[in-house]
Order: sequence, then structure tokens, then C-alpha cells
Amino acid sequence: MCGAGDSILRLGFRRLAERLGTIRLVDLSFQWATEWVTALKREQNLAPSTVRHHVGALSRALDWLAAHSDIPGNPLKLLPKGYSTYTEKDAAFVTKAGRAPKSDEERDRRLERGEEPEIRRLLAGEKPKGRQRPLDLKEQAALTLLFDTALESAMRMREMFTLERKQIDLRKRTIFLDKTKNGDKRQVPITTVLHAALKAYKGDYNGRLFPWWDGDTNPRNLDRVTALLSRQFDRLFSAAGCDDLHFHDLRHEATSRIYERTTLTDLQVAKITGHRDLRTLKRYANLRGSDLAARLW
Repeated sequence: MCGAGDSILRLGFRRLAERLGTIRLVDLSFQWATEWVTALKREQNLAPSTVRHHVGALSRALDWLAAHSDIPGNPLKLLPKGYSTYTEKDAAFVTKAGRAPKSDEERDRRLERGEEPEIRRLLAGEKPKGRQRPLDLKEQAALTLLFDTALESAMRMREMFTLERKQIDLRKRTIFLDKTKNGDKRQVPITTVLHAALKAYKGDYNGRLFPWWDGDTNPRNLDRVTALLSRQFDRLFSAAGCDDLHFHDLRHEATSRIYERTTLTDLQVAKITGHRDLRTLKRYANLRGSDLAARLW
């Protein structure tokens, strides 16, 4: 299975194995695809974003099989636009079962005034307000660089904690990603702020930039690291008084800052952030009303 070893494809084959307990490869059809998506909504009551995640993972496995002539084509590619949204019939079905239809929740949480300095203060080892001791932050320098990288690059957490030093070219001010969420390779430009942080950082873990990941691409291992870091930053953000701030919100913050500080087009920003769908990118790019007002006459 050359070229199919990334975690997304492995997850897809795991999803496929779960489904193939009741269906043969030759029976994979558009009807099967629509019935499966309907079951994800009606039986499992999954949110639209989670439905798309399952479909995306499985679709990559089917693409690989189609490319190797194991199946004639990928039926998931035929799903109509908006397939993950609950229809009236879907909503009626889950409501009758005593549950509520799910919808996409568009988060627009950004760092508020004073929050970033407070987070950085705690990362530097100072005590949270109202507490007698600083937080016990293991790998403090690595956590600080991860925070810096998130705000300066708009990269996803997993793209960052799996970075190897050979992917970073300080001379060209570029980070080369070959393992991304959507399977595409991309080049992320390094800002002057991130360049200084990377240059000063001394951490090296068998060629990897950060200490938490051991190089094992098994999806469960990657999920474990994601959960570990999410909990660590949730604790940090809570101590800093940043209500309802999650690590992924930093990607939203970073993308919004690119819009605010540059004149790059949507397509150019997408090249940096890795968004395939420009509609999704626009959701991230909700510029502050005050910043927009300052540009008016």
C-alpha cells in the first residue's frame, strides 16, 4: 500500500473494515453511500461536521481502492452538496426517537484584549492570578513554541506536533508539510516573529521539533497526543482566565490576523492555511468590526 500510510488513509481503511462487516466491495454503490450517511445522522445522531469527517476518511480509502482497480469508482464522490445537513425527514426521525437534530456550530472565538499577554505570562512560569504557585508545565519551551507557531502559521495542532526539523527551512522562511488533514502537501511561510522563535529554540527530539510525538503514525497514537496537548492548553487557558478558549481557536485567530495584516487574496490565504473550500475559509476570516471601522473614512 505504497503512499497510503498516512493516518487519514489508515483511518479510512478502519472505517471501511467496520462497514464491510455487512457489505461486499462489489456492492458499494450510490445507494449504499446515501444509506450509510443517513444512518450516521439518524442512528448515531452525529453532527454534520462529524459526518463529513467520517465520509472524508472513508472516501480516501475508496479512492485508493479505485486507483488500484479493486472497485470501479468511489460512490462517496457522488454525494450531493449538503449531504451532511439534517433534512426534514432526518430531523423528524431523531426527534421521534427523543433526540435533537444536529447542526454545524460555527465557532468565532478569538483572543480578546489582554488574553495573549496573560497566557504568555503563565507560559513564562509566572503565577496565575489568585494562586500561590505557577502551573506545572512540562516542556515549557516546547509549549511556548507550539503556541507561537499556532498564532503565526494557522497550522493545525497535528501538523505542528509531528514536525521534523528537516521540514523547516529558516533560510527560505518556509515550513514544508507533506502530511496534512486533507492529504495535500503545502508550504507554510514563516513570519519574522516565528523565525526568531524557531531560531532561538534548542529542542531536538531525534530530529523532531517537539517532544510529545514518538514518530508512530498509528491513528490512536496521534489521537493520544492530540488529547494530551488539548488538555494541557485547556488547563493553561483556564488558569489565564480565557473562558471557552480551545487550542483550535488559535488557528481561527491566526487566519483572521493574516486577513487583517496583509492584502492577500482568499486563494493565497488558502495556500497558507490548507483550506480547500473557500467557504470554510471565509468562516474563519471574520474580521473584527472595530478593525474594519478603522479603515473607513
